[in-house]
Amino acid sequence: MWLSKGRRNLLRQFLRFFFLIVTISGISCTAQISWESGDPWDDDYYEEKRYPEIPDIYERSVSISFEEADLMIRSALEEENFKIIKVAHVSEGMKEQGRTDFWEDMHIYMVCKLSDGYFILRHNPQLVGFCPYRIYTYRNKEGDLVIGMVKPSLAVKYMGNPDSKAVELLRKHDIQLKKIIDEITSK
Repeated sequence: MWLSKGRRNLLRQFLRFFFLIVTISGISCTAQISWESGDPWDDDYYEEKRYPEIPDIYERSVSISFEEADLMIRSALEEENFKIIKVAHVSEGMKEQGRTDFWEDMHIYMVCKLSDGYFILRHNPQLVGFCPYRIYTYRNKEGDLVIGMVKPSLAVKYMGNPDSKAVELLRKHDIQLKKIIDEITSK
């Protein structure tokens, strides 16, 4: 053989020691992984929490003026502690460019909840691309005002580091924004 008996024994002892260390470190690493409120990647997790299923883009229409809807949107967002960062007046911008065949009353409300932003972004800074959240309006072909949103929890699909608290908050924001839209469009 190419190894003497003494070297073979030394190699065996080294391999045993190496596997012992790997086994112990593997056990200690897996013991540190825990989901305080469940595994957010598990489908059963959301069923237990009883989150309503909301489409990625949620829209409702109502027969009111934009001015009335604007006041209601601003008031409802404030009541739910959302801060309006900016309102983009898309239709007005298109008119300034000479485009007359564009949707009426198209506006985008960029909103956030800074108090929750820390918990959502601390382990997943790339999710800042989904901030601020957007609520939008436009007048459809029937003449009704459409109020809609892109649901905040869409960001979960791009979460590199699963964080159950962030997922909870994003789902909570889905529900809050949907509630705002539903309340405005039910009047």
